[in-house]
Amino acid sequence: MAPSLTRRLAAALLVWFTVIPGTAAAAPAGGDTGTASDGPVPAAAGVPAALEEAAHPLRTVEPTGGAVEDLRPFGRAVGDAVIVGIGEAAHGSHDFVAFRHRALRYLVEEKGFRSFVLEADWSAGARIDHYLLTGRGDPARIMSEEFQNAFLLLHSQEYLDMFRWMRAYNVAHPNDPVRFAGNDNAYAGPELYDRVMDHVRRAHPDLLPAVTELYQGLRPTVPVGEWIRTAMTAPLDERRGRAARTGRALRLLTAREPAGTDDGDAHALALQHARAVDQVARLYAFDFTDPEAVPRAMTYRDTVMAENTLWWHRRTGHRLVLGGHNSHLYTSSSTPNLPVVEGSVLRRRLGDGYLAVGLSFGRGAVHATEQGLQNPSDDDVRRFEVDSPAPGSVEHTLDRVSHPNWYADLRTTPPGARTWLATAHPKREIGTDYPPPGDQVALLNSVDLVVHLQEIHPSRRLAREPRTPGETTDPLPALEMSAHPLRTVEPTGSVEDLRPLGAALGTARLVGIGQAVHGAHDFLALQHRLFRYLVEEKGFRSFVLEAPYSAGLRLDEHVLTGRGDPARIMAEEFQNAYLFMRTREILDLIRWMRAYNVRHPGDPLRFSGNDSSYAGPDLYDRVVDHVRQAHPGLLASVTELYRGLRPTLPAGEHMVTAFEEPLAVRREKAERTGRVLELLRAPDLDEHSVAMASHVRAVQNAEIVHQVARQNAFDYDDPAGEREALAYRDTVMTENTLWWLRQTGTRAVLAAHNGHVYLEGYDPDYPVIQGSMLRRALGDAYRAVGLSFDHGSFNATDNGVANPRDEDVKLFHTGPPPPGSLEHTLTRVTHANWYTDLRTAPPAARTWLNTPHPKREIGTHWPRPPDQVNLLNSADLLIHIHTIHPAQLPPKDQ
Repeated sequence: MAPSLTRRLAAALLVWFTVIPGTAAAAPAGGDTGTASDGPVPAAAGVPAALEEAAHPLRTVEPTGGAVEDLRPFGRAVGDAVIVGIGEAAHGSHDFVAFRHRALRYLVEEKGFRSFVLEADWSAGARIDHYLLTGRGDPARIMSEEFQNAFLLLHSQEYLDMFRWMRAYNVAHPNDPVRFAGNDNAYAGPELYDRVMDHVRRAHPDLLPAVTELYQGLRPTVPVGEWIRTAMTAPLDERRGRAARTGRALRLLTAREPAGTDDGDAHALALQHARAVDQVARLYAFDFTDPEAVPRAMTYRDTVMAENTLWWHRRTGHRLVLGGHNSHLYTSSSTPNLPVVEGSVLRRRLGDGYLAVGLSFGRGAVHATEQGLQNPSDDDVRRFEVDSPAPGSVEHTLDRVSHPNWYADLRTTPPGARTWLATAHPKREIGTDYPPPGDQVALLNSVDLVVHLQEIHPSRRLAREPRTPGETTDPLPALEMSAHPLRTVEPTGSVEDLRPLGAALGTARLVGIGQAVHGAHDFLALQHRLFRYLVEEKGFRSFVLEAPYSAGLRLDEHVLTGRGDPARIMAEEFQNAYLFMRTREILDLIRWMRAYNVRHPGDPLRFSGNDSSYAGPDLYDRVVDHVRQAHPGLLASVTELYRGLRPTLPAGEHMVTAFEEPLAVRREKAERTGRVLELLRAPDLDEHSVAMASHVRAVQNAEIVHQVARQNAFDYDDPAGEREALAYRDTVMTENTLWWLRQTGTRAVLAAHNGHVYLEGYDPDYPVIQGSMLRRALGDAYRAVGLSFDHGSFNATDNGVANPRDEDVKLFHTGPPPPGSLEHTLTRVTHANWYTDLRTAPPAARTWLNTPHPKREIGTHWPRPPDQVNLLNSADLLIHIHTIHPAQLPPKDQ
């Protein structure tokens, strides 16, 4: 094939991404548009009069307030339709988009419609829908980034006004929101790949290596326009190879059922994202140098748009308005280059449940590009004047109705107009380019309603959002722009600097605040400071610590009643791996919580541990005391099953001894604690009784005893057994935290190492982490705050110390982070201490944050190599501390 023809076909396809150019040929294959003539045929004398009889005047196209009486006949014509496709005869027209906006408002407010689906990419729709539901993100920036190349005429004030109205509606109706989706398949943005990978990571971690490999190199790293241009010109074998890989990833996910705590809705949404990725790859896998392949490609595109629209309708259950060019929404084709159109698929699948509304105009001006221009940019868009319609055209007859703007239900038009309406006539269908070649349209066979505007005006183009300085190479300016200075880590004084952080946390019920080092004063003090702020200004009432549950019970009793010495409790419980929590910082937090409760006896703070490595003797005593009082018939059995299990040694010694016992002994102990749990779960009590509340607490205490025994029963000499044990630990920490939330009904802070609060793991030996399970269970009601630092000093033990004692704790120093690490860039922000909301970070920062970089994640041991952390996928907020200091050990007599 000649190169010039190849270029023309490629150019045509890019234009067709937005509208199929028509031809002046006879009736197209695959769609009955009526009887085509050899030339323009004037309308019969009675046609305008018959249309006049059917026409309803349209007061205005503008969606601003005012009466909607003129739309009532439109509403009656909609009837029970679940999808109403409202077209446009030119993409770059203000009036068509404004009318669609007005009709959407009317159908939402008076007919119960709740979604708008647009001829835009699925990934763009996902981002805009997120903004509509949450208010997060800037719609102008999203449009600027997404509506490029063949979609550039969507980047208009008219659409921005529509999205802002939809968001305002949702603010006023938070429990009944309107939604948005794109249904097209020319581009799949990077966030679409991220959503698929996040789902695989959470719900099907065993598929992660395979899906990661299949998607390798496919996630876009350049702007939309550049990506489409590159994808279009790539070798055919390369394009088909990409489609084979995306198809394989989709099949892997399709074969799976929802897993773990993942619900079916999340699984279905992830599948659809993967399907959209595959749809884009398959579109580019057509051979555009083959003239016969182009109509097949465009048939595929319109079929995909219909399928995506139907999927959205099924998933949401919404009645929806569908926006797109007339050529796609017609129920029969207007051009031989598109044998099957979206509207025909919807009519075939839904029958009268799909209503098609076509638009036309007499004269005016539009924004468009020169005919056939490939890969248009903003500079290519011009204003074109459109003359009055030629005799014999659809518009020439419609323009003779006396109303300036009007609409009619063609299904009920008088007989005098029906013959003319059923015959194909030339009609202007302007897509992204001008002039159009002229489609042949039989209105009666293509639409149910027609809306005719006497004069149209160009769309109001938006300026592109400026790119963040240094966006393509350096994330520092973007981080600088989004950073909020942190006055101090100390829990005293003004909290004015924390107000943006509080706003970012929103209505979260649980906030996980991490540590990049266990033994650092600054992270512990900051957790205390943030908790104070959230208590005093946001209504939080619980603090959950990565510590033994038995220690939490004893400290909670002190916080509530004043009984017991918190320093002694910490000394007795925080041993071995927990000794880095036996610090002045934690003691100060406990004492502040007690002081708060003295001042607020009717609205107290609570404290809990959630870990499973130690169950103190007090925990066994609470279980046995409950059995003695409430179920004496079980006392003998429970006493026998617990015989020899209650710790009699200090916590550190007990943990070492229990862990070093033969595996068979450890497993036998777990069987006994499990049997106690079964006995306690058997009694049938009134769930609202006082006795039931006491029983629930006792069962949880027995559950913790069993968790500890079960934690010790793994075969740690087997690498697979050790990984299973690590996954078990984070799983029970999650379950214990969720149980505490349910029982107390409080909003809570969870304080733990970054590795336990992150939404995504960074250690391949830690396959399941608490933060990811909490996000799966709570959604956005769980927020993760990650911590990092530049340099400083901290407490830790030498690497390889398995059961640390006080004398093993040493003071370590670390210098500035190496180039290429996360901290090396984070510390270059001008504030000494600062934080940022990662979810709203500027694009340049998001690109950098979304790539794994080395980061120090120090637990109880040092030194250790840095971990590879993707911050954007791991946390919602990030706090960076410039210099850290060692945690303060309390005096021995406290």
